Amino acid sequence: MTTPREIFFEPLEYEKRVIQLQDALVASDIDLLVTCAPGNICYLNGYVSVNVLDIMFVAVPAHGKPVFYLWQFERGRAESTVTGMETVCWDTGVDPIEFLVNDLTHRGYKKGRIGIDTGSTHTSFDTVQQLLSHLEGQPTKGIVEKLRLVKSAAEQQYVREAAALTDTGVKAAITAIDVGKDDHEIGQAAGSALLKNKSEFLALEPIICVGWRSGAPHSPRGGTQVEPGDPVFIELSGVRARYHSPLMRTVSAGPPRDGLQELADYSNACVEKIVDTIIPGIPACDVAIAAREVLTPIRDKIAFHDLYAYPVGIGFPPNWIENPAFYLSVDNQACIEAGMVFHLPLTLRVLGEYGAGFSETLIVTENGAETLSTLPRSLHRGDFLS
Repeated sequence: MTTPREIFFEPLEYEKRVIQLQDALVASDIDLLVTCAPGNICYLNGYVSVNVLDIMFVAVPAHGKPVFYLWQFERGRAESTVTGMETVCWDTGVDPIEFLVNDLTHRGYKKGRIGIDTGSTHTSFDTVQQLLSHLEGQPTKGIVEKLRLVKSAAEQQYVREAAALTDTGVKAAITAIDVGKDDHEIGQAAGSALLKNKSEFLALEPIICVGWRSGAPHSPRGGTQVEPGDPVFIELSGVRARYHSPLMRTVSAGPPRDGLQELADYSNACVEKIVDTIIPGIPACDVAIAAREVLTPIRDKIAFHDLYAYPVGIGFPPNWIENPAFYLSVDNQACIEAGMVFHLPLTLRVLGEYGAGFSETLIVTENGAETLSTLPRSLHRGDFLS
């Protein structure tokens, strides 16, 4: 019986991606690239699985056909999703590194300058070290991720569809906010809305931070109940074809506590500055400097990471950041290009006490920024329910 196919892009799109990568390898004087990163693999051949912990490889020669290597138990997902390259599986009990090296040698690919993608947080240190040793490879970062920065029209459409899902989750969370409710109940509303509207599996579950937790970055839910004036911080993303469109909103339970509106106003002004400034051709650092100036009056009293945006697109657990080497920061002198997609994580915090802020995911177009959320940036719950 043939495994049903689940394909997100036309074969020609995957073919173009591989050709672009091969051109980049030639330009970098690399004869073969081996990557284990789930996001890079998905980008190159369409492979999607909830299992991103077991080892897998894509080997792309500068000249020749790419190959996907996978444990035999996962073959079904490969048969369903992989497009444009051969899948080769090793049996249980076989050493994956030895299998890979032997097959590459047999194909004549184990020669010249071999790059080992060392940028994936999904790949263990031991695996990277074995690849470097057995293939006599060189550490290589960011070649595929650089290609992923500029999205095709089809990719951009998936990001827009993910944004619509995100809005349903955020609005459901805000609707659930009430004095006496806890963060678990609000999170349940958000997650249920995402599933009801047919989001695919999440790279990161909804982040709901009530009260003091909003002032401690990346706090988990802990049963904290909403008190009058408390901020409720929400961050989540729906998923379509593995593409994400994250969003942050902060809403107050009733009139906001002292200091909260000030943080919200500065956050909103910073978002607006980035949206108004970002255009193709501008250096990323110039956008960051413009945003930094907005926050200068309060910078000394807030907790903030000083990173004004990061690329998003394909994501797998545990996060949706697509390329951590291309933050909008004052150190990044690379130029913005049309087709790039960024999330602007501009929540500001008084550490351990409270936080407020907003974000947007935007697509850089030839004319500037296209923001994707339809939800207001407001602390007031009623603004979302009218």
